[in-house]
Amino acid sequence: MLRKITLLVLVGLFCQKLSAQNDYKNFSQLSNSLKQLASKNSSLAQLKAIGKSVQGREIWLLTLTKGGKAEEKPAICLVAGIDAFHLAGVESSLQIAENLLKNASKDSVQKVLEQKTIYIVPCLNPDAYEQAFAKVKYERNFNASNSDNDRDGKLNEDSFEDLNNDGYITLVRIEDATGEYKPHKDDSRIMVKADATKGETGSYILITEGIDNDKDGKWNEDAEGGIVLNKNFTFNYPFFTDGAGEYAVSEPENRALLDFLYEAKNVYAVFQFGVVNNLTEPNKYDKQKATQKIIAGWQEKDVKINEQVSKLYEKAGLKNYPSLPTQGGNFTDWAYFHYGRLSFGTPVWAIPKDTAKKNAIDNEEVRFLRWAEANKVPNVFLDWKSINHPDFPNKKAEIGGIVPFVRYNPPMNFLKESIEKHTKFFTEFLWQMPSLQITNVRTESLSGGLTRITLDIHNKGLLPTHSELGEKTRHVDKLKVEVLTSKNQNIVAGKRKEVIRKPLGAGEKLELSWIIAGSGEVQIQMHCATATNGKESVKVSLK
Repeated sequence: MLRKITLLVLVGLFCQKLSAQNDYKNFSQLSNSLKQLASKNSSLAQLKAIGKSVQGREIWLLTLTKGGKAEEKPAICLVAGIDAFHLAGVESSLQIAENLLKNASKDSVQKVLEQKTIYIVPCLNPDAYEQAFAKVKYERNFNASNSDNDRDGKLNEDSFEDLNNDGYITLVRIEDATGEYKPHKDDSRIMVKADATKGETGSYILITEGIDNDKDGKWNEDAEGGIVLNKNFTFNYPFFTDGAGEYAVSEPENRALLDFLYEAKNVYAVFQFGVVNNLTEPNKYDKQKATQKIIAGWQEKDVKINEQVSKLYEKAGLKNYPSLPTQGGNFTDWAYFHYGRLSFGTPVWAIPKDTAKKNAIDNEEVRFLRWAEANKVPNVFLDWKSINHPDFPNKKAEIGGIVPFVRYNPPMNFLKESIEKHTKFFTEFLWQMPSLQITNVRTESLSGGLTRITLDIHNKGLLPTHSELGEKTRHVDKLKVEVLTSKNQNIVAGKRKEVIRKPLGAGEKLELSWIIAGSGEVQIQMHCATATNGKESVKVSLK
């Protein structure tokens, strides 16, 4: 009897951990959660669709702010689900919103929501996101647009097949003397390319699970759907590559996001939850790239800001995340180089680097398996099992590999702590954003009925009014100053309207001066969409 009870407890614990890993919401559940969140917090949250996916699913925008018009307050924009297999980013964006609204009565959060706006696009690629909840699961990152990826004039003719009917698309390894792959030295379950420079030779062919439907010697190269949203943005667009689309921003999902952002003049910084990471390891300054005619590197002052924000990220307890490779046409680069905003990316959760150093393993997949074993996370690897593959008769073929989605999407109990830390980070970042005031207003009576007016515009915040690159683009709303005069007044010296293209740095002040003829009062207005108190005016009496 005791043995039965013990067995039941162990089974229960196993099922609990297994369900924890599958607690991510499908798109319908995500939509319902967003609607309920907005409904319960109607004075703080507004939900609307800014567009629809190829298959007609909503591209949701959740706006968080308290009082006043959202578009008249400086904002940050959080975007998730561009990398559709990154369920953790989608879930984190929702839970960060929940955390902020839950704590909206606390003084620190309340003031942030009174002074700032937070835009959240939780799932940009819902059609691909749904693959994680389909009958057959694979890490799909392309939307539902038809695409002839292998350029043979046919669409979707070589997709994946679930050859062993386990509900997952994994890998097939085939023993072959001409193969390029070999088992990893630290874990034979993981296959890696043999390195000829080290005297290594391969013994396996490695393909994704499926058959060569079109008999072109390639496997699953033209699956259902076809455009990778994170390769479809305008900066460094990878022309004529698989998944990039026929032209940049060809997809309705990307157009919906960019249409919104270009109208949102108040967006100060953009954050992407996905495989991009410049918060753990900030961008490096490359003078050649940063100064060439077509700018391809972060500007020097922006690199310093990236370092400052990276320290803030670490201070929130978020550190040692690995840097992940990027590709051309990605959103984070677009947001900086073509939108002109400070642009940051984070994986939200990853195996800490210190674990990797401790184990001294050079392969991310092996590191993940070691981490999963150490933390008793089940169901992360499907052991290699023999199968008769029709494309490889008389050869030993086996199906197996890491279970789809588990590498980037941990069980919720691991994600929760990271979400709380990210909530803290974003709150602190919002506090550090630029904050302007008109100060030190002075008047001086001059001969001939003239008055000199001098004042300072002071940035009390810890970040500049906009990026250094933003100085070079018209898409960033700059600081503007205007003098409003009456009929009997005339500006003798100084500009009636002035656009301050150069960013006003943290703690910096800008002195402006005018000489005005006449009597009475003049009004001096300041406007900066990306700064707190960015819309202010003073009345000055002429002497």
